[in-house]
Formats: sequence, structure tokens, C-alpha cells
Amino acid sequence: MMQPNLVQLAQSGDANAIAILMNSTLHAIGVTARVVVKEDDLYILLESEHVLAQNSCTEFIRRGIARLGMAWLSSAVIYSRIVGEPAPLWVQKIELTDTEFINPFVLAPGTMLDSEGGALRRLPTPIPRRVRLFDLLLLGFPLLVVVTSIQIWSRYLSNGWYAPSATAPSQVDPQAANPSKTTTSAKPDAIEAAMRQASGAVQQGKTAKTRVEWRQAADQWGKAIALLESVSASHPKAAMAQQKLEEYQRNLAFVAKDHLSLSGMELKKTIAGGISPKSVVYSGDDLFFAQNMMYSHTITVYDREYQLVKTISDGVKLSDFGYSQYKGSQQGAPVEAAFSHDGKTAWVSNYEMYGTGFSSSADDTCSPSSNNDPSFLYRIGTGTLKVEQVVKVGAVPKFVATTPSDRYVLVSNWCSWDVSVVDTHKNKEIRRIQLGPYPRGIAIDRKSEKAYVAVMGSYDIAVINLKDFSVKWLKDIGHSPRHLNIDPEGKYLYATLNGEGQVAKIDLSTGTVVSKIATGEAPRSMAISADGQFLYVVNYNSDSVSKVRTRDMKVVQTVSVNPAPIGITYDAKTHQVWVACYSGSILVFQD
Repeated sequence: MMQPNLVQLAQSGDANAIAILMNSTLHAIGVTARVVVKEDDLYILLESEHVLAQNSCTEFIRRGIARLGMAWLSSAVIYSRIVGEPAPLWVQKIELTDTEFINPFVLAPGTMLDSEGGALRRLPTPIPRRVRLFDLLLLGFPLLVVVTSIQIWSRYLSNGWYAPSATAPSQVDPQAANPSKTTTSAKPDAIEAAMRQASGAVQQGKTAKTRVEWRQAADQWGKAIALLESVSASHPKAAMAQQKLEEYQRNLAFVAKDHLSLSGMELKKTIAGGISPKSVVYSGDDLFFAQNMMYSHTITVYDREYQLVKTISDGVKLSDFGYSQYKGSQQGAPVEAAFSHDGKTAWVSNYEMYGTGFSSSADDTCSPSSNNDPSFLYRIGTGTLKVEQVVKVGAVPKFVATTPSDRYVLVSNWCSWDVSVVDTHKNKEIRRIQLGPYPRGIAIDRKSEKAYVAVMGSYDIAVINLKDFSVKWLKDIGHSPRHLNIDPEGKYLYATLNGEGQVAKIDLSTGTVVSKIATGEAPRSMAISADGQFLYVVNYNSDSVSKVRTRDMKVVQTVSVNPAPIGITYDAKTHQVWVACYSGSILVFQD
């Protein structure tokens, strides 16, 4: 039985107490509430697996707040969000009056405190809302409702309101919210706005051919539906709104059934034909570069229609590019690629060089004392698909990364234990930064201020200041960090741990590991979705790819692929994931 002093705490404005009391009832219908108190306003986030009807849900919360007896409260703002989605489906503000505060809030399903003596008496047990087919369909779409209070929502997100801790809501500073901008009821033009959205959805559907285009149509239907659901029963055109609502729901169901899949990653295409891709990288401008096994001496280039555009040979004459000490012809051994942020230039690392002037004796078991030959970085124009320039770097270069500013290219040199910094304006290495045994993956923040380098021969990740090239460290991250991704906001870094078989999530504000997750045997490379919500991890020895939700580091899907998946890239425009399998194929998944 709930203690009466919990009610007293809630009546005094304790956010945690309010949340506990609300959840004692809401959990019975599959809803979780989080609460923030700001002066005389209450902010409530409702999270559920299905879509909540706005009107009935608002009335349910209004009555619950009234029973709690918080006479000081002037308004409550309700946000309804599907679990795992980045933004609310709807937002509703409730204005409260003194006459509404009758007696304490429900303590558990079917019980409440008597307003006079604290004795418990029965209330009708809440009836769980029936999940409609439409609700289930909505789970597949990120339907973002355009409401005037979305700025409040975004600020709460940035302050970490949804931390797993039950006490997290009380730690948020609600000062960022601006209740005056939240709508108190459906806007007078909500129906008209919904009809405009529906008209856009119809036009989109007339020309839609790809999954992405159909998804855009579905998003527009979803926004129209959300607008109509905000229309109150007292609205003069409520009957028409209800009629349109049912019509739009049918249209969305049709789009979902006939043109979209709700099951996550699905195999779209298998590309083969004499290839052995070590890595595959998306240019950001309709091209995909696959660097084939080093003895193939080729880079195969594909377009979005999965057609082979060109096979680029790694054969060069270094003397043609100003390196006169190298006579005759040479070949490389492509490993990884990175693109300039306009997609017009590809930088490709070569494990080692062959031909005149090179001993071709590189090996993964090495050190600076091994005196391995230096290698070269190729600069390839995506317009010409030819090697346009070469840059001398360290021994056995592997990973390549470009800064968002396109000022520098960074190359991790496996055997010389350092990182080459290449000035893109000069096409020249301008600095070497010593890091220790076996630097591998590189991630650069969006401001081009810091580069993170995984050092596989350690438990640490180097942090390079790109202004003065000084180095700091993220210590004890995990055994043999290999590949790195940074989220779009720059708050978290993700690392595959080759020595542990796990993926780590690192909070960059503290430099500590938030959590680790096992995805499969030998997780190697990763790709991150454009919104930072998902990681796609190749598991080399498990012959699989895992889709990881970054919010809670949960594996939400694992798909089988061909043997030895080792490289992966993500196309934000089409939401497709390209997987390079060393055994001789590229698999393309639609997500």
C-alpha cells in the first residue's frame, strides 16, 4: 500500500513523487510518465508502445492531477511519444482552476486516498485502450508533429531528460521551456492544415517510386492525422474532422501495406562478380567505393542503382606526381577510403606499394623498428574516377578520415605507429603524430576541432587537438579498440572493442564508458545513421550485421550475411546499408 506521505510530497510539488503516483496507475495501461515541475507548471512526458488518443488521454491526466489536490498548479503540458522515437507525436497544454482540485491522486490501479482521513476506497479500474491496426502501423514511421512547443521538447532532449534513472526528470532545469508558446487547444486552422498535409501526401503518392518517396508520403499522412486528432469534440467542425481522420488513417494503412515494410533491415541487392571487398564507403553524392582485397589491386565503383560504374586500377607512376626517386611503375593495395564533404574527392589508403623502389614486405605484426616502406594515399576525383594526386604517408596506412572543413585528411599508419596529417590544399603530409602500437579507426567531430583515434594495441583512444596537434587520452575504454563512430551532436563516441567482442558507448563530456553491448563474434567496422539513433555493426566471425539502438545500446535486429563481413557504410538519402563481405560480395539492405 502506498504511504500517504508520498501524496503529501506530490502536493508540495515533488516531481519524483508525482511521477511515482502517476505511474502506479499508468503502468497498468502500458504507459510510463516522466515529470518536471517548473514554478507553478507541470511538464509530463508519456511514453508508450502505441499511439495515445490525445483527447481521452488529456482528460485522463486532467482528472488525475485534480485528484492529487495541487492547488498551486496553474497548468500542465503533456507530451506523448512512442518509445524509441526522437520527438513527440502531440503536445497538449491543460489550464487548471482551483475548483478542479478535489482529492488525492490514484495510488494504484483501482484505489485512492480519501480526502478527509487517508482511508483507501475503490475507483473503477482503468480499461486499457484497444490497440487499433492504425496504431500498429504507426510504429514504423517517425511521424513528427509540427507544434509550436517543439522548441521546449528539443531543449529537454538536449538536457538529457530521458536518462534511464527514475530520478532523472527532477535533475532537469526546466528554465529552457517556454510554456507560453504551447498551444492550449487545437488551433482554429488545424483542420485546414491537416487538409493541406493530406493534399501534399496525395501529390507525393502520385509520383512516388522509391521506398524513401513513399515514406515521405506516409510522414505527411501521419502529420495530417496528428493535426486532426488535436481537434476537440467541442470544435464546430469536429464531425468533419472525425470523418477526415478515418479517411486519412485508411490512406496511411494503404501506403504502409503496399509500399513500406515495417520489419527493419531487408536485403535489397547482392552485388558480386570477381570482387573481394575489404571496405565499402559512400561518397555522399551517389557513388560507392569498394576497396578490394590487396592482391586484386582494384577499387570498384557503384552507383545507387547497384551498377558498376568503373573499376579503378591502383597502378601508378609515382614520378608523374613529383616523386622522382621512384622510377618505373608501381601498384598499391587499397584498404579504406574517405570522401571530401562535397563528395568530389576520394582519399584511398594503400596497405603497401609494389614495384620499383619498394620491398613489398609489409605485415600486420610490425613496429617502427621493422623499417617497413612508407606507403601512399591516393587522391581520386569522383568526376574523372582517376588517380589525380598521391601523397606519401607512413608505413602500412589503414583508416582514412577527412575533417568536415575539408582542411585535413588523417591517416592511421599501422606499422609506424603514428597518424599522418595531410593538408588538402598542399596535397602534402604536414605532420606525423606518434600514438603507439597499431592506430586504426578515426572519428572527427563536426567542428573539425578534435580527432579520435583508436589504438588497437592498447585499451585507450587518442584525442588529437586539430588546432595545435596536441594529444590527450580517453583511458581504459576497453581491450583493443578498432573502429570509431561519433554521433552527430558530438556527445557520444562509439567504439568496437576487438579484444572483448563488444561495442562501447563513451560519454565525451566525462570521458567514461556509459555501456557496452555484445553484438556477435569479432565486431569490426560500424556505420551510424544520419540522426545518430542507430549503429550498424558487422560481426566478422558471426557472419552477421547487428542494428543497435544507441539510446539504450540495445540490439534491435541481427541479419545474416555472407561470410566475413568486414566493411559497412550508410546512405542517409535512401536509408540503405551497404555491407562488404570479404568472401566476395556486397549486400545492400533497406532499413
